[in-house]
Amino acid sequence: MKRKRGQRGHVRIESGSWIGYFNIYILDESTQESKRKQRSIKLGPAEGRGKLSKWDAYEELAKVIERETGGISNARPDGSITLENFTKTRWRPLREADWRPSSKASADYILGHIYKKFGSVPLKSLDKVELQGWLNHLAEKHAKSLVLHARHYLKSILEEAVEQDYLLKNPAKKLKTPVTKRVDKSVLTAEQFRAVLAELDEMYQLLVKVAIACAFRPGELLALRWRDLDVAARTFTIHETVYEGKLRSYTKTTKEGETDTSLLTVPVPDALVQALVDYRGLKLSEVKHLKKPERKDFSTNKEYVQALKNLLPKLKLHGEDEDFIFHGGSGKPLSPHNIAFRIFKPVKKKLGLPVLSFQVLRRSAATFAQSHGGVKDTQALLRHRSPQLSFTEYVQAQTESTRKMVNSVFNELMASAAEA
Repeated sequence: MKRKRGQRGHVRIESGSWIGYFNIYILDESTQESKRKQRSIKLGPAEGRGKLSKWDAYEELAKVIERETGGISNARPDGSITLENFTKTRWRPLREADWRPSSKASADYILGHIYKKFGSVPLKSLDKVELQGWLNHLAEKHAKSLVLHARHYLKSILEEAVEQDYLLKNPAKKLKTPVTKRVDKSVLTAEQFRAVLAELDEMYQLLVKVAIACAFRPGELLALRWRDLDVAARTFTIHETVYEGKLRSYTKTTKEGETDTSLLTVPVPDALVQALVDYRGLKLSEVKHLKKPERKDFSTNKEYVQALKNLLPKLKLHGEDEDFIFHGGSGKPLSPHNIAFRIFKPVKKKLGLPVLSFQVLRRSAATFAQSHGGVKDTQALLRHRSPQLSFTEYVQAQTESTRKMVNSVFNELMASAAEA
């Protein structure tokens, strides 16, 4: 008999008893080759007095395999492995092959919350009541998206643990989504939008105008180059996005090599096209003589610094086709986090706005659009694959437009009644 190491076998219930199955390998004298033969053995009762659990049945089968084959049985995986260890070594490798860089960053953030609470806890010690309690507590401080993802990851991780026989049952299988804190879905009124513009300098005025008119996501907006603007067609074409300072060849709703051009082509209002052309300024050929001043040409350092400051606005207003439209002094894309903290936050505080962010600008664009176009128009503006997302998450009801609608419907009904 040839020994087979690492065998685990399998068990199942037959006629109220646990039956174990495993293989032995017998040497064929004529061919000198090993032939596999399956054996079975009764391990113990699966019900009634003295019944064995599935775990116990595997333990009994491991002893039989060790005795019968002389090999080392690969008994049931050890449930004392911690959640973090299992996730990193047994779950994540099966999932992240299809993840994009942004998905990995998002997963790291969500898993970080899970590890903080349960990372060091053995799988077999996880309790569904404690898991639900933690989710309830998470919902008190965080948005619905995080809570939903945390619940999904817990269920997926522990389901994989069951699949790989580290657990008998998934304690997260019936976790409920708790009520989460209300998400602020404010939009700007036309008056508030104009007030915001009045507080900004030229570049940020244009940035906000482009953001709200074209409903750009921040990663799309800040990666725009002059080459992306087609003045004749009055469109932007999204070629790349920026995330955490790194450029990517896809957007939130597209993949690399996307063939659906409607998700990458953005119409630009005529007046805004002209504003962009004006902002770009003089023809490049007319400013090629602009050079950085030499220190030796100035008697004091203060004069030299002032000359640099005088030159900077001229250089920022001009760029080659490959230059970013909105950039810092280094020519690199602006950071959305810096804009939110250094530009939006002071303006929000001064004007007394509930919130001012790129998300608010995009949501405002969707809300204004509903009064001037159809469902498909709004979907095209937001570049969503489905109109459902556009109208459930972005378009908000406006008091004036709602009143205008009900008055219009009522007047039409009353006119029809009078005619009748």
